[in-house]
Amino acid sequence: MTNGASNYCNVLMEAVMRDPDLGEHAWQETFIGKARGNALFQRTMKEYVLSDVAQALGTIHDLAINSAKKMAVGRNLILVIQTTSPKVRFYLSKRGTAWRINDGPPLQTPEHFETVDISVNYEYGYDALFSLAYLEDVPFNVIERVVKDASQMLEEKLTSDIVSLYEGISSSDLAGGAEISADTSGKLTWADLVEAWTAVRKAGYTPDIAMVHPDQVADLWNDDKFIHSFYFGNNVDVSRGILGETYLGFRIVETDLCSATKVHLIDTTKAAACLLRNDILIQPYEERLNQGVICTIRYGLGTLRKDAVARIVDC
Repeated sequence: MTNGASNYCNVLMEAVMRDPDLGEHAWQETFIGKARGNALFQRTMKEYVLSDVAQALGTIHDLAINSAKKMAVGRNLILVIQTTSPKVRFYLSKRGTAWRINDGPPLQTPEHFETVDISVNYEYGYDALFSLAYLEDVPFNVIERVVKDASQMLEEKLTSDIVSLYEGISSSDLAGGAEISADTSGKLTWADLVEAWTAVRKAGYTPDIAMVHPDQVADLWNDDKFIHSFYFGNNVDVSRGILGETYLGFRIVETDLCSATKVHLIDTTKAAACLLRNDILIQPYEERLNQGVICTIRYGLGTLRKDAVARIVDC
């Protein structure tokens, strides 16, 4: 058994075992039991020269998760919290008023926090199913590609939902109480980003991400002020659209899933949260005469402090 297959088998098994809705019974019956009779996992064992079906489960999980990571820009846009609960209550502190020690606290002290509830109400699935003839005859790298595509579709959906969350914030709730119009209509400049950064800072937050469409990234690369403020670091992954930091302390996250005429500057530690109830999970699946896997994901999204976001429009 290869180390990779062993490690990912353990990751998959541990994810199933710690899920209160699944557990030991589901691992043995739904995963191991169904994988034994699944032609995709039999083909995987043959192609990778594996000795048991648990290793095949680990190998397919490996393929799917590594592929999804290449699309995972959405997770860079938001605070991600693992949870086993269907709902999480967040306590957000409010600014109070200091009082003189000699006077003592006021007789009626207001609450210094407000609450926001976020529910786990997003659940998606995507299948990679094949006929038995397909599984027997088609080159295995083609089959692997379909499995990778399934997990990438889920990751893309997560990113799309996160983008929609930010784009859905009312303009009056944004940092500064309004949207920021680009200095030059149809073009994003460094000066626009500085104005948005200033708005978030004035609201009391520290923006760490600028969510930018590829069209606007092209504008920035033609702006000398941006180029001179920009440097690459250890967290850069150009192939995924994660660019280096500026000297103002925020990174550029490029995604074509956001509106081409809007840019958001976000303090991702304060603005919103993603409750990850079940990360991408791969399990054996059969539908009529087809066999393969189904990929699922379950999460919740919600805003926490909407004024930790600034929006540039008409850029």
